[in-house]
Amino acid sequence: MNRSKKLLTASLAFVGLTAAAAAHAGPPVTVTFKNQATATATYTIITTNENATYANASPKPAPTVLPSGTNIYTVTSLISPNVNYANVRYKIGAKECVFGTTFVNALQPGGYYIPQWTKSATGSGGAICTATITSYNLSTYAWTVDFVMK
Repeated sequence: MNRSKKLLTASLAFVGLTAAAAAHAGPPVTVTFKNQATATATYTIITTNENATYANASPKPAPTVLPSGTNIYTVTSLISPNVNYANVRYKIGAKECVFGTTFVNALQPGGYYIPQWTKSATGSGGAICTATITSYNLSTYAWTVDFVMK
């Protein structure tokens, strides 16, 4: 096989694999992290889910967020078209916020699905942490969430 045919074959294979991965991706979640504290917040990865969130984020979360600053990124999991999640952790000194959000299109008896979105925020060291789902799309199941640290 000549070089151009090999390149064409490799290109088509890549496009096919990329399309297959996109077809199996869950709905995207747009994360907005808001640092409402008076010091810089540091994005920290400890757990496997936090690592997977970072890997699936675009753009990647900023390593630091200045006081009164925000950082916005989208996370799309490749687990299933019926599942997505984002788990993130931010620290300011001894204060820590662990945030989470999930989507599951839950199969019900009778064969129909019910979409379910959740959010969580756990603070320690005196941190005040809140998570709010600000919107969701009932057609695509994409959603947006605000994670706020004080």
